[in-house]
Amino acid sequence: MNRPPRFSVAIPTYNRRASFLPQAIEGVLQQSFTDFELIVSDNGSSDGTADYVRSLADPRIRLVRRDPTIPAGEHFAAVAREAVGEFYVMHQDDDLLHRDFLARADAAFTAHPEAVIYSCPIWRQAHGHGYHSRLLRHREGHDDMAVIRDEQTVFAGPYAAIQFFDPIRQFLHPTLAVRNATLAEIGGYDPGATYQSDLVTQARLLFHGTLAYDPRPGGVSRVHPSNFMRTKGKAFRKMFFHNSHVELISAFEQAGVPWQALLDEYLGKLSEKEILACLFEWTYYRTPLELQKLGFAALRRTQKSGRHHVRQCLTKLGPRNLMRYGFSHWSDAGETSWSLSR
Repeated sequence: MNRPPRFSVAIPTYNRRASFLPQAIEGVLQQSFTDFELIVSDNGSSDGTADYVRSLADPRIRLVRRDPTIPAGEHFAAVAREAVGEFYVMHQDDDLLHRDFLARADAAFTAHPEAVIYSCPIWRQAHGHGYHSRLLRHREGHDDMAVIRDEQTVFAGPYAAIQFFDPIRQFLHPTLAVRNATLAEIGGYDPGATYQSDLVTQARLLFHGTLAYDPRPGGVSRVHPSNFMRTKGKAFRKMFFHNSHVELISAFEQAGVPWQALLDEYLGKLSEKEILACLFEWTYYRTPLELQKLGFAALRRTQKSGRHHVRQCLTKLGPRNLMRYGFSHWSDAGETSWSLSR
């Protein structure tokens, strides 16, 4: 009887045969660590995706064809259930993995058996400015010297999860691998229609173990006009990001994790500019009032004077966002989820 592979890498895809999918597949097949399976889940594509994948005739590839097309949340949940490897990597069909990503992940999980997620930064395209990436914040045991030595660091799960409230994501798919047994233990990815399943699932995983963090970038996130969020209107985006914060808070509270204390600690490590970036998103999307209050309190601690504080709020957040914050004080608009089907 054949043993399961060390890693299952899954690429859920839809009509990307002529653009990004071939490179995404090639990046996985060229991994220096070879104990993996590649699941390509074709969500009812009409561009010959399934025929293309079959033509590769690579025994490491397992094609799953879904017809008719199912919603994105259901698709992510379904393809995760297909994985039989000890560790699972969800890989978008328009991104790329560094050839040593699986090798690094294998080394991290071997060295840190308590880890439920291995992750690293990702290079993200910034048109006109090349690529950029962002590291997790300094904490005891993780500083600039650790970065230049390529040292992996272990972060407590809840502290890592609290950083999902930051609008700039420090770690995200595909440059993260999760322990499949823990994923099954928490019920897998939520197949709901709110599209928050990746962040919320990662937070719930981190309540069960640690994050093994590698400062070396592990792939490329490509920015293009057909990115999921770029195809959606303003109303959808507002509901999406509002619900992200509502559902993250709910996940922390259901697990009994003190998110307010952890977030206050995290905000205390940010600069004035970074706190303003958080506050801009939290007020714009009318997130729960407790979240906004933490941001304003953290910002006030960085200010030299009350006058400077007022000026920064007016110029960096804008009157409209300040009005949204005030509106949240006397209504429940920031406390409930909106339906993305409206």
